[in-house]
Order: sequence, then C-alpha cells, then structure tokens
Amino acid sequence: MATFSLSREEVAEKLGVSTRSVDRYIKRGQLSYKKIANKVYIAEEDVQKLASSFNSVQQHPTSERISESTDLSNKKISDSDFGQQVDKFITVLQEKDRMVEDKNKVIFMLQQRVGELETKLQHMIALPDYNSEKQEIMLEKDRLIQEISRLKMWFTREKSKNSIMTSLVVVGIILVILYFLFFGNQ
Repeated sequence: MATFSLSREEVAEKLGVSTRSVDRYIKRGQLSYKKIANKVYIAEEDVQKLASSFNSVQQHPTSERISESTDLSNKKISDSDFGQQVDKFITVLQEKDRMVEDKNKVIFMLQQRVGELETKLQHMIALPDYNSEKQEIMLEKDRLIQEISRLKMWFTREKSKNSIMTSLVVVGIILVILYFLFFGNQ
C-alpha cells in the first residue's frame, strides 16, 4: 500500500523541479496523490520511481576521444541497453514536447485575452473625454433650462398683454353699444 506523506514542495525538491512540474506529473498520472484538508500528499513510491527514471535519463555520457589506435571492436554496446536508453530519451523528449504544447496553449489563450482587451479598450471612452462630454452636456442642460425659463416669462407676458387687449376690446365694444343706445335714437 502506498504511503502518501510527501508534500508538493518536498517532491519538487527531491526531483529538482518546480511545484508546477509536480502538478503536471500528477495530472498525467505519473504521481499518485491524496488530498487531505486542502493539502496534497504524494506517494513516496511514485516519487522514487520517477526520480530513478530521471537519474537514468539525466546521466550524461562521457565523451571519449577516439584515436586511430583505439580498437572499436572491443567496445560493444548491447542492443537492449541501447534500446532502453533510446526509450528513456524518447520519453523525456515526449514530456518536453507536452510541456511546450501546454505553454503554447497558455500563450495562445493569453494572446486571445489581450486581443479581447484591446478591442474593449478601443470601444471605451477615456475618462477625460467622458468628463468633458459630461461637462458639455451639463452646460447644454443649464442653457436649455434658462431658455425654458425665458420662454415661460415671455409666454406669461404675452398672455397678460392678450388679456389686457381682450379687456380693452370688450370695454370698447360696450362703450360703442352704449353710445348707440343713448345717442343713436336722437
């Protein structure tokens, strides 16, 4: 039974990778884990297996200088050892390809987001422009309110003039009628 006792940070330190890489190994199923109280614990056995595969892949072959006197026939590499090394190299290469692919996806998403924000920014009104537009609208509103007040006063004056004129016409008609009534029969 696997013992889940290592934190992500401890695993990252043991493997010599970042905690983000540890998360990727978990996601790919290379490391088994348990989550207890919002803390991730990883199986020691899986870490040891992954570390041993890292060590075998990361060993750097020593370069030897081949001279004319070196007999190459004495140096034989078994096919199985060579095949294992190639398989490990291919595994590491595939993992690096996946990491590059993941990074490219993130870059693509970020580029999309930047494009969306640039579009949004083009359609936005800058704050100084907004404030000046608001100020112009407020001035126009004040001017219209003054114009309405002026028109109301003019209308009231005209109404008063019309009332006075109507009253004068009515009085004039009454006077003419009275004049004809009193002086018209004589």
